[in-house]
Amino acid sequence: MSETASVLDPRSIILVAGVMGLMMAFVIFFLRRSYPASVGGLREWTLGPVLSFGSTLLFAARGFVPDFVSIVVANMVLFQACIYHYVGSQRFLGDSGSTRQWTVLNLLLGVGLFWFMAVHPNYPARLILFTGAVTLMFVMHTRLYMRHSSDDLGMRLMTGVLVAQAVVAGLRGISAVAGLAGHGIMDNAWLQSGYLVMYSLTALFLTIGAVVLASDRMRAEFEFMATHDTLTGALTRRAILNLCEQELDRCQRTGSDMALLMIDIDHFKLVNDTYGHLVGDAVLRLAVARMQRVLGEGGHLGRYGGEEFLALLPGSGGARAEHTAEQLRNALLQPFDADTYLASTWATSPKPPTPPTASFGIASHRGEGETLDHMLLRADTAVYRSKALGRNRVEHAG
Repeated sequence: MSETASVLDPRSIILVAGVMGLMMAFVIFFLRRSYPASVGGLREWTLGPVLSFGSTLLFAARGFVPDFVSIVVANMVLFQACIYHYVGSQRFLGDSGSTRQWTVLNLLLGVGLFWFMAVHPNYPARLILFTGAVTLMFVMHTRLYMRHSSDDLGMRLMTGVLVAQAVVAGLRGISAVAGLAGHGIMDNAWLQSGYLVMYSLTALFLTIGAVVLASDRMRAEFEFMATHDTLTGALTRRAILNLCEQELDRCQRTGSDMALLMIDIDHFKLVNDTYGHLVGDAVLRLAVARMQRVLGEGGHLGRYGGEEFLALLPGSGGARAEHTAEQLRNALLQPFDADTYLASTWATSPKPPTPPTASFGIASHRGEGETLDHMLLRADTAVYRSKALGRNRVEHAG
């Protein structure tokens, strides 16, 4: 028993926990160097474990350095590490994260810790003060992930670990209120050792959860990039054709309807020649944004090539497809003033370009034996007929 106790003394547990956290910080550091800036929070998730490691060195130096350093400073550094973990999660999840208010709380925490260390020495009071602050932090951190809840492994892992941290910190505070806290963090008691082991494990899994979340985000971004056009955000030609094949197969099995809309932006070369390619790119992005708002969840839009787009309308017959096409045509005609987020793109132009018009060709599913190539050919022919009849109109395939 004495050999086990010596292995599990608090100083050893604290140092092991710090080293494990530091190793995971290196993992996140190298992830940050290779991941795009769109994956937010990695800087804070790196700083958190590094500060935790620094705090473990200060805690482990208890008795070798002044108590102000090993108690007040050590706890403040540890709490600041928790702040960076929380703000990192905020930035990763797209919330506005700031350390300012929490840092002010940390300074007030330091004042309270100093009071109960030097003015009125009271270890249980210090413990209650610190565990109250970190429990609040863990509860807020948990609520953040619950607001962004999903079935992803990383999200569930982070939520579970934060709940465990809040429970462990809360129970430690309760033990202090009940007079079971002992006389100091270096007490070699089962309750103290149990808390340190639990905290070390949850802190380690918190960093692992951050790595899993960052990896999941990168995988999702790579999948998005593989299926979406980088300029407009519409599906790539390959992705939209794959969806069309799947929907056509479903139609032929179930007898349901579907329609394809071929959409060609009118006189787009003239926009590029008059205003330049940057403005032309902005016009394409605007056109896609407007069409996607109309389609919503009921359709899919892909960039077929250049200024030509293909919309898939599952479950739509000819009349419904024509109604959708007219909605898309009218959406494109709205003045640019309604889309101020693009105004800076052509701010230096002599005048903004007029809204683009488009020619539409509709090909509805004809039933058994229909192939995707046949539908695309009919839709393309209808587009050419629309252009020949004056553009900015909707035509059905024969």
